Amino acid sequence: MIFFGHGKCFVCGNNVDFQIEKGFSLREVGCPICQGTKRNRDLAKTIIRTYLKNDTLSLAEGLEYLQELAIFEVQASGPIHDYLSKLPKYTCSEYFDHVLPGSVSGSGVRCEDLQRLTFSNDSFDLVITQDVFEHIENPERAFLEIKRVLKPGGYHIFTVPLHEGRKTVRRVKIEDGRKVFLLPPVHHLDGLRENGSLVYTDFGDDIIDNLKSLGLPTEIALHEKFYRGDAIPCITDYSSYKLYQESREKKDLLKYFLYNSVVLRSKGGCN
Repeated sequence: MIFFGHGKCFVCGNNVDFQIEKGFSLREVGCPICQGTKRNRDLAKTIIRTYLKNDTLSLAEGLEYLQELAIFEVQASGPIHDYLSKLPKYTCSEYFDHVLPGSVSGSGVRCEDLQRLTFSNDSFDLVITQDVFEHIENPERAFLEIKRVLKPGGYHIFTVPLHEGRKTVRRVKIEDGRKVFLLPPVHHLDGLRENGSLVYTDFGDDIIDNLKSLGLPTEIALHEKFYRGDAIPCITDYSSYKLYQESREKKDLLKYFLYNSVVLRSKGGCN
């Protein structure tokens, strides 16, 4: 393990030493208390900044001020979920391949398809997604669904692996119900799926303009830069795909996917 620094965890509020295994993406530097990664902590900080205008409180310390928010998180585990699930108006979900959206899985977790949410219009003050949209067949439809269920003035605070210095690229498209691969197939680690989750889209710097065109004004709310653009993986040819495959076989994907920590924030209620 290597020492990353000492400071406050903006998820649990503890002052800790942050460490990570050598070579791993610094976006994954974890808190030894709550296990929140750098990405989790930056998202928690953005929530607090957005609603409390405060740069010192952690999510744990700010919960009492978030009691009235209707929150939907597209994840039913992890450190953000562990704290927000204590709130009275919190809803969470996962996507299960063989469970009807809007119903509950055998494990007691609600199933939702972001492309076809079962919630009414104007349901939530805050929607949270973390590294989800790259795995959605039609991300534009899903962003429009987020827009639909957000209350006027509500926020979608989210992360995606951002390919800085590049434009958004579609890796897979659906034609007549079949997957058509435009680029070599890439999977990210997924706690619910042994073989990982297929990447449909590599999002680039134009994500902000693309979301604006959908009526979702979006900004980079927080950006912690560790890597230059040429270090961020671009799996588009044989040589880059071979490196990816080798890392996957070694179970070293967190050493291959070197992304900066970027948190985006979209505002609902705009045409």
